[in-house]
Amino acid sequence: MTSYYGIGIMSGTSLDGLDMCYAEFTGDPETDIWGYRIEHAVTVTYSKNMQERLGKATTLSGIDLVKLHIDYSHFVGQCLEKFIESRNLKPDFISSHGHTVFHQPDKGITFQLGDGEVISSYIRCPFVCNFRSKDVSMGGQGAPLVPCGEKFLFQQTDLCINLGGIANVGCKGDKGFDVCPCNMVLNRLTSLYDPSLQYDKGGEVAATGKVLPSILEKLDELDYYKQTGPRSLGYEWISNKVFPILNPQEHPIPDLLRTFVDHITDHITSCCIKAINKPNGSVLVTGGGAFNTTLMLDLKQKLSKHNIKVVDAEDEIVEYKEALIFAFLGLRSLLNMENVFCSVTGSKTDCVSGSIHHGTTCNSTPSLQDRFNFMIRKRSLGVNELRIIREK
Repeated sequence: MTSYYGIGIMSGTSLDGLDMCYAEFTGDPETDIWGYRIEHAVTVTYSKNMQERLGKATTLSGIDLVKLHIDYSHFVGQCLEKFIESRNLKPDFISSHGHTVFHQPDKGITFQLGDGEVISSYIRCPFVCNFRSKDVSMGGQGAPLVPCGEKFLFQQTDLCINLGGIANVGCKGDKGFDVCPCNMVLNRLTSLYDPSLQYDKGGEVAATGKVLPSILEKLDELDYYKQTGPRSLGYEWISNKVFPILNPQEHPIPDLLRTFVDHITDHITSCCIKAINKPNGSVLVTGGGAFNTTLMLDLKQKLSKHNIKVVDAEDEIVEYKEALIFAFLGLRSLLNMENVFCSVTGSKTDCVSGSIHHGTTCNSTPSLQDRFNFMIRKRSLGVNELRIIREK
């Protein structure tokens, strides 16, 4: 068994901040059995200026988007530098999901902010990013990628549900897809209701509203919900299709919030019933939406009618599971092990995804880089020897 220490970074479409998780991964690349332990984790809240810039990223000109790309990269690098120094961390590697601006896999497009070369100038170990592009280039959705890590780290429940900017489900790494918009919509409605609020804490505003059947029906009729198989959502689709239905000029915002909570829990419940397809199922719920009391009460009530239990998890897992998994996906990339699976994304084949960037010095963790290189050579040698044996 070997231990690797890494930092995973996640920035979701809900724009609540930058999650960083420092964890130890213990495992054997030969048997591909892994465990983890979170040692430190933190969320850096975006400033109002950065939040506004990220929120408007899809409308920027080419040069302004490049400027944001670079500025955001320096921001991530500075946050990393502070996180590492303040806790005297010694990461063997760091990996980042980036912040998604465009995601239209049907057009072969996916783009995340966070330039690997700029960010790696702040650190002294390998940095891995750009996990989606290869899968999209091979006809896959490029998302969700978290189920690919759940396959190894979260096998205790039948399903994993993430309530982030977009709600998605994963079935032990064998299947996974985006279910529906989630916090991206709830947060937007809340900020329109009260500009001083970034999100509906505990679902308190939604709890004062009532479900609007006509709006719920329009949401349920959207074409996305008629699709089957691997599928994913992006901000562009949500902005064009969902936001116009939820018009604050026509309906009270608390009612729109309560209606959308009902929409979320209806679709998640439906997905759970189809995916588990057995009595006494169990699900793990993580992400910011797991702290929305109104949403969770509604979801638990609906799932309980089908004998599906929501398993309690530590707050650390609820908040930082995605960042943890992206650290793990980065580790697999460095070890030249598949980290994106076609059963989840619908691409042509499983692949080793992620762009690897070197830190500013090469003498901080030479033994680790030697270990990565050794494991890659060892696995490649095994394949070549097998080919020779077969040819003989």
